Amino acid sequence: MLAFQTVPPPSEELDLSSCVGLYPKPGCGTEPQASGDRGGAMQIAVFGILIAALVVIGVRIARSIIARDRAIDAELKSND
Repeated sequence: MLAFQTVPPPSEELDLSSCVGLYPKPGCGTEPQASGDRGGAMQIAVFGILIAALVVIGVRIARSIIARDRAIDAELKSND
């Protein structure tokens, strides 16, 4: 059974009342225990894959625009 802990263990350095709210605050919560936890290795890997995919898409779009412009230029030169 998975146990989700949203509040860190009590300590003298952190006021636990500051951890209660709609959005998680820095220093609140627990460290990732499994690779699928928030901030774990799987999330970082998915982020990297998404960025790589966006770069590939951008490069393909740029290459197709350059090829289209060259084809238009070649067609205009042949009509002269």
